[in-house]
Amino acid sequence: MPSVTEPDQSSARRRGIYDAAVVSNRPLCDEHFLLRLDVGTDFPPTQAGQFVQVACGRPDADAPPVVHEWSADRPPHFERPELTESTTLLRRPFSLAGRRDADGRTVLEIIHRVVGRGSAWLAKLAEDDSLSVLGPLGNGFSWDESTKLGVLVGGGVGLPPMLYLTERLHAAGTDAVVFAGAMSANLLPLSLVPNAGAGQAGWPSLCVREFNRWSVPAAVTTDDGSAGLAGMVTDALWRWIDQGRIDPDGTIVYTCGPEPMMRHVAEGCIARGLTCQVAMERKMACGMGTCQSCVCKTRTDQAPGWRYSLVCTDGTVFDGRDIIWD
Repeated sequence: MPSVTEPDQSSARRRGIYDAAVVSNRPLCDEHFLLRLDVGTDFPPTQAGQFVQVACGRPDADAPPVVHEWSADRPPHFERPELTESTTLLRRPFSLAGRRDADGRTVLEIIHRVVGRGSAWLAKLAEDDSLSVLGPLGNGFSWDESTKLGVLVGGGVGLPPMLYLTERLHAAGTDAVVFAGAMSANLLPLSLVPNAGAGQAGWPSLCVREFNRWSVPAAVTTDDGSAGLAGMVTDALWRWIDQGRIDPDGTIVYTCGPEPMMRHVAEGCIARGLTCQVAMERKMACGMGTCQSCVCKTRTDQAPGWRYSLVCTDGTVFDGRDIIWD
């Protein structure tokens, strides 16, 4: 579905490597952090659903090379950290949670969860620390002028692009409603408004501060019931949709998060005649289609009826009807 509200694809697909400075890096919950990066004055246009590849180590491009003498009877003594210490060689992919442009400079917002060595390094960054960012990468969510409502379904680390998408839909004058899921309240990277209705019924209300700025209602679910509805985010989603209060022809469902959740959303939308866009997630080495490591199966009209698509370049956003879920 072509977009009439986002930057054109030719400009959105420009990319580069940028030196970034940390503006802030604050915890959102037990394991998630909001990292804000100043990427300078010429960062390309971006779309909600796109991502960047972040080098989880300090840039040292200006470090002079070191020459080591090597002989059979006298091996060299290595001192540089890339040779003597455990380091992260590959960049890590992170979807954009937001973008701020002011005074000619661009600040990117990334929400990351500490799960390994690279993200643990990110969690320790402080103001004015530097790092390298490659992007923007992938395609983004889209809609057209016939779209009246966007239903955003995010789970866990799939929530960040929903924040960015909410802002873009609001700017386009398109209504939105959000369904946000997490394992527990202490792993929900959102701020709940006290006594604002994030109750056990799982019904959308103005209960999440991050969406309130756009007057967008949200329903919250947790696996253990520590916040909002006890259960899966799709429990709240289908309960709300099956009330029959939406127009299928003017509604698009957008989803990002754990693959079982996205499959349930996509297949449920197909059964209900709803358009669904899915932001697939994969481990990525390059983010540019070179390493061929981030494949998923998608349908095609040519024999044998399917092909491997690259999530980093053909996606990350796909039509939910095109994905073959294994």
